[in-house]
Amino acid sequence: MSQFLQLALAQCGPPRDAGQLPAALERLCAQAARQGAELLLLPELWPIAYDSARMTAAHAWDDSHPVLAQLPRLARRHGLALGFTYLAVCDGRLRNRLRLHGADGGIAFDYDKVHICNFTGGTETALQPGGCFPCADLLLRGQTVRVGAMICFDREFPEAARTLMKQGAELILVPNACPMLSDAELGDARLQQLRGRALENRCAIALCNYPAPLHDGGSCLIDAAGRIQAQADEREQLLPARLDLTGLRRWRREQDEVWGLAALRPQCY
Repeated sequence: MSQFLQLALAQCGPPRDAGQLPAALERLCAQAARQGAELLLLPELWPIAYDSARMTAAHAWDDSHPVLAQLPRLARRHGLALGFTYLAVCDGRLRNRLRLHGADGGIAFDYDKVHICNFTGGTETALQPGGCFPCADLLLRGQTVRVGAMICFDREFPEAARTLMKQGAELILVPNACPMLSDAELGDARLQQLRGRALENRCAIALCNYPAPLHDGGSCLIDAAGRIQAQADEREQLLPARLDLTGLRRWRREQDEVWGLAALRPQCY
């Protein structure tokens, strides 16, 4: 019998009033659960809507923040894994962090964006980069799925997805904050690049972006053959997306000799 994983991609911005964040999260989780979702993903740095002016210590959270304490309760109550990206402060340093909770409320991993936008004119010059790309097994309604993540700009470096592929990732989560469909210079090149990442690493990829007018939406689920299985337009929405795990695992087995670890030639790279 085929196995499927139901995702919900929250293509929306946060409430303008930060005090409404807990209620907004509760609504999103409840709506995702009604859709039958097993995993909910939000865009990059969702609490501050990826606003570079708010990438300061005044808007950073440590582990005692009440919203972070709320996340495991929401995960357990709704039976949802949660991928939540926020501005973290650790040892006095600011980081762009994804915290992934399992449906049991436990922390599967914390991952700090590695390729931060700290170049000249970049938006993350106040931040510190992470140092690794973690991967974890998530138990979701009786089935285990191996999950990794790449935050926004990390997906533009092929080594990121390849590192996750070598750890056995089946699904890569991408919290995002940039144009994906109609960039003034690149058009939809970022989306097509991401399809290539999925194909070359035989991993499904779920990307969650901001809607217009902040960005241009295009949140999507891409299967391990690089095919788009679900995609949003530019409007605010909670996009349901179903991943065929049985088909993904069959494809990975069938294509292992072609694109798997045995096909790599590291001595030549």
